[in-house]
Amino acid sequence: MGFFKSLLSSKALAENIIKVNEQTYFDLKKNHPDRDEHWLLANTWLKIFSSTKEAKRKGPELMKFIAWKDTLNFSILDPPKSIRALALYIVYKEVPSEAYRYEEEVNKIMEPVMRMRDDGTFMDLYKKKNPNSAKQMGGLDKSE
Repeated sequence: MGFFKSLLSSKALAENIIKVNEQTYFDLKKNHPDRDEHWLLANTWLKIFSSTKEAKRKGPELMKFIAWKDTLNFSILDPPKSIRALALYIVYKEVPSEAYRYEEEVNKIMEPVMRMRDDGTFMDLYKKKNPNSAKQMGGLDKSE
């Protein structure tokens, strides 16, 4: 994303990040209607970041791990909140100077997720909403 940073203002860059992530997600959802939310979000993340210099340095396996880790919390949300939360998280990481614009929205979207993390019900809902990803990730529930 470094190339785009030089061409766009911070606000325009943040808006572009949101737009690209949402479009990528909805394209994946259209082309893979059988996939669960975590797969869609992780693969959206991968499509955005897999061609960067850092991704090439880290390699595909580490990038896949990071994608699954970075999208886990959003995967229990229903779309479009799930992809909106991911897109805003990426804005926070890539254009931190613009994150304040979305802080209230992020807090509202993520409130139920944080509550479930605190009360220990997150993994139960995760397994219901993402059965294929839960099986694929194997020992994920042991971390809770």
